[in-house]
Amino acid sequence: MEHYIELLDGTRIEAFPKAEQPEIIKDDNLKLDTTGEYLQVGRPKQKELSTAERNELNDQRKELFIRNAHRLIMESDKILADSRMFLASVPIRCGLAYTGTSGFDNITLGVYIEWWKYNECAWTEDDFGAKQPIYYIAGSPLSGGNKCAYVGAEGNSCSVSVYPFRPVWSSFIEVNNRYTTAKQRYEAYTIEEVVEKLFG
Repeated sequence: MEHYIELLDGTRIEAFPKAEQPEIIKDDNLKLDTTGEYLQVGRPKQKELSTAERNELNDQRKELFIRNAHRLIMESDKILADSRMFLASVPIRCGLAYTGTSGFDNITLGVYIEWWKYNECAWTEDDFGAKQPIYYIAGSPLSGGNKCAYVGAEGNSCSVSVYPFRPVWSSFIEVNNRYTTAKQRYEAYTIEEVVEKLFG
């Protein structure tokens, strides 16, 4: 049986099944938030972290991704040719009011690369008029009010509000949801492994 991931441009790249196949969750579409975290009045409660170690690791991986984002974009062809790089998890927690993180679950490096490659709305101008990639999406799908972030030229995180907001979040979710099954079924490198393989 042939295993592959079909990219947005129709290219098929070989994929490597995990040793243990999980029960596949088919749907990662927008759903009304049922946790109360994204649909509430007043100040939100601080959510308990599962473990300090996991949180610290995710922070390190997030920082590594942001610091290397421009270099990773330069290596897009290699990332889009290797399913394990494509499926490398990126622990950025995007979300919308009312629907929470649904639609943004399990973001991968390949999702970012394709989103940046094919969507003009995935880029914003910095203070100097240079185009920079948006990596964090948060706001209201109804009012359009938002607080997003892009990667600056120095590999730093910069806050920005983008308008119109709908094309930004909807295009990202569309790319992300395309690979819901592949993310669960196939092997992936860590973001550390990707950076090491590409930049040594």
